[in-house]
Amino acid sequence: MSEDIYDDEWAENYARRADAAIPGRQGLYRCLTACFADLPREARILVVGCGTGEELIVLANTLPGATFVAVDPAAPMLEVCHRRLAAADQASRVRLIEGYASELPAERSFAAATSILVAQHLQDEGEALSFFQNIADRLEPEGRLYTADMHIGLGQDRAALYRLWQQQARLAGIEAELVEDMARHIESDLRPRSEEQILSLLQQAGFAEVLKPFSSLLYGAWFAQLYGDVKPR
Repeated sequence: MSEDIYDDEWAENYARRADAAIPGRQGLYRCLTACFADLPREARILVVGCGTGEELIVLANTLPGATFVAVDPAAPMLEVCHRRLAAADQASRVRLIEGYASELPAERSFAAATSILVAQHLQDEGEALSFFQNIADRLEPEGRLYTADMHIGLGQDRAALYRLWQQQARLAGIEAELVEDMARHIESDLRPRSEEQILSLLQQAGFAEVLKPFSSLLYGAWFAQLYGDVKPR
């Protein structure tokens, strides 16, 4: 996964572009809080690819006893994330790490994890499977995962979805040239998986009881629980 595009300019404008890319984006995070609402009060939560911190702030505000470890390989995104956490008076509850989940100690110490718009950057299926396995290896038995990525839904036409996505992005106020750049990036660097592929990756990594609480054009979110008898790899 390349971090080159996530420079200072991208980080500062990330929220506006994400809102335009995902119609109803706040619903993505509302569903996240619902999925984690009954976690133990002092749960430790792993946030993989924390970006500018949207899910961190949402979860910190709704789970007052939880603590967080958040990883991201892009320093400019982490800088924005740190500023946002400080402004929200939540920085003391979050450990920010520049890097990857695979670099964390392989200890089953997290009650839950999030991975929002991360696995879509991994085009190789083996690499994507390792990504989810690395998260699973750090969750407690029956730990929870909320993951969201670009995808092509069951029975949906890829080209027609791309065209509709571009039209709604322009209507959301994103400049036509930038919309075209984003569309090229989707095709060349992301290549959204089918829904069947995503479900298969989660199941192979050890997750069960998969629900799909959110879907919006090219974007979807899945809520899954780790099998209780999964053994460390």
